[in-house]
Amino acid sequence: MLKLINTKPNVKRYISWAFALLFIVAACKKEEVIDNGPFTIYYNGMTDIGPSMSGIISSPSYNGGNPSAFEITGITLDGVAYTGTSFEVNPDNGSISIKDTKDLSIGLYKLTISCMSGGKMYQFKDAVEVNMMRPVPEGITVEPNKLTVNYADVIDAASTVELPTAQVTTNGDHVSIRKYEIAKTDYSKYFAVSSTGLISIVRGDATLLPGKYVLSLKLTTGASAGDEGIFQNAIEINVISKPLALTYAPATGKIEEESVQSGKTSYTSTVPALKGSLDNVAYAITNVTPTTDKIKIDAKTGVITVAENHSFTAGQQYKVNVNVKNEYDQAGVVFTNAFTLDVVEFIEPIQQFTYANKNAIQAVAFDLSPAAGFKGDEVRFEFVDLPAALQGKITLNAQGKISAVKGNSIALGTYTVKVKATNPKNESTASFALTIAENPNYFTYVRYGNNLGLAPAQNYANQFRVASGAALSTVQPSPTTDAKVSVTYEIRNVHQGSGTTIDAATGEIIPKGISAAQIGVFMVTATAGKGTPEEFSVQTPIFIHNSQPVKSATSTEMVTVEYSPFVYQANPTKGGRSTVPVIAGVTDKSKFTLDYRRTFNYYNFFGPHLDGQPSVANSFLRGLWDNYAAGRGISPNYGSRDPLSYYGNVNSVTQAMAYVDAATFEVVVNPNKWIVDGEPANGVMSGQITFGTDGKDPQSGGQLFPIILWFDSKF
Repeated sequence: MLKLINTKPNVKRYISWAFALLFIVAACKKEEVIDNGPFTIYYNGMTDIGPSMSGIISSPSYNGGNPSAFEITGITLDGVAYTGTSFEVNPDNGSISIKDTKDLSIGLYKLTISCMSGGKMYQFKDAVEVNMMRPVPEGITVEPNKLTVNYADVIDAASTVELPTAQVTTNGDHVSIRKYEIAKTDYSKYFAVSSTGLISIVRGDATLLPGKYVLSLKLTTGASAGDEGIFQNAIEINVISKPLALTYAPATGKIEEESVQSGKTSYTSTVPALKGSLDNVAYAITNVTPTTDKIKIDAKTGVITVAENHSFTAGQQYKVNVNVKNEYDQAGVVFTNAFTLDVVEFIEPIQQFTYANKNAIQAVAFDLSPAAGFKGDEVRFEFVDLPAALQGKITLNAQGKISAVKGNSIALGTYTVKVKATNPKNESTASFALTIAENPNYFTYVRYGNNLGLAPAQNYANQFRVASGAALSTVQPSPTTDAKVSVTYEIRNVHQGSGTTIDAATGEIIPKGISAAQIGVFMVTATAGKGTPEEFSVQTPIFIHNSQPVKSATSTEMVTVEYSPFVYQANPTKGGRSTVPVIAGVTDKSKFTLDYRRTFNYYNFFGPHLDGQPSVANSFLRGLWDNYAAGRGISPNYGSRDPLSYYGNVNSVTQAMAYVDAATFEVVVNPNKWIVDGEPANGVMSGQITFGTDGKDPQSGGQLFPIILWFDSKF
């Protein structure tokens, strides 16, 4: 778990749960009590919790009529009936509370849920699973358990300042740790832990904010058959800085002049957002133009106020300079014209603030504005008690318009949405029903599987190998899909494979143009309801390896190198190792060598990065080459193999972004290397690997492209 403490003035933002929360969407298995209809509910289920933790599993989505009268009708612990008070369900909306877990037994809890829909009762066996994890064994510590680092040194990718680290240790030999992980949150990307338990700070991510971060660790130990455990609040990392930015939202405000009609008036700004450490923070007004002593600021929160009896008149405008001090800058930083206050003759009170009920379609964009007749000046809008299933999926702008983007993942169901409108005169809360109906065009997958015998097929990247010596036409993959209507298939060539086509109706791929010992990369787009508002598409990467023998540069041997899978799926923050390849055609394998050499290409899938080779300005690979050079204290060489070479980093392979292990020929991806400007890779990298048969560095060896690195943080 990670707590981000005081990232905004007078506010503590807690990233809840002191453990890794892994969310899954599971369709509940149905046991009909009365009815045999199609009604089904779906829960977002928490899989990992730790002792003394509490939380809520949000209300389920559903197919069919609106459910009610929820009950927990059965609980099992590791398959055995369980009774206790730690799990409660809200009878109205089906949300499940987890509490009083201090003495809860370790194991997997499965909850059976019943509810009413359309006057009929349904029961869903094992609808929710909760894995109660044990704490890590006694004697595991982190030394030191507090780190302090300067913000400027962390976000500067070129900084040579050594960042502090901490080491997970054990007290004696009573327990061994087999695997280290940082409990995952939205902020865990800023930190890393190595395979030896060294905790470090990821450099170069400009999205990091100053603040105090408390990390929990997820450890796999040898103490209890390799069980995972939660090491809560293992380390605090304080990222410190002087005040860097001050933002009022909005940065302008209006106050009504005082008159017989309006009476006494006053003004209060929003709480500003401060980028910088909040230790001993203090706000002060240094100047107001034109001069007045009627505008005040709260020294602790930064809130700007004007009390009654201000005597301001319509047409006046006041600009406010604010000084912010903190523990790391006692003189403070002055933010010029941080706030502007306009005096107006009249502010319209909020009137007739309502929204109409909204019927939307699954995964289809929508927006909704306040109903006709709404009036009000200087209005601020905010959600009130927004359902968890909508958080992060709908937005509210400064005009009160509520929106969701195309492709949104709001689950089926009806939600109550409340919005509060506030201005200097009054406030009003509007409530409406948002119903997300099933999109007949919605589907979740297109799968081609693989011809490598890898199972389950959906886990292995839709990859097909043309057998060594065979023609491309011997492989013509066809998909399966869960689409309920017919779909139209399109294919885009990403790497190699010029001339490859796809049957628009069936999705069958006819590969062409994939050179010998190369891998073709394609993006297939399947679309249902094309051209309609309910149009929905799924994109699926496809990979085809044309495995052909390649002549050695140092002998007459014809060599093939085959990785299975040949698409290595890597999490850019975790790294890992590919499988060991099958090598054929080599007489003396003790003299066989492999190494990345040249022709490096990155192709972005769903991230923000730019395609291209390291020579392309602003490309993702150029950023990686820059990072590598900065790490070694050298000038970037965009034609160098070294960032991906074993032989270029023989004495320091951890500096490489990836390399081919000289002993096993596994491709090793080092963690936290495939990140530029704080954004991890989300795409594929293809690079030429050369081989030799004389035991030497194969710089001028035979040329292969036997493996693709596919990066995604979900792996």
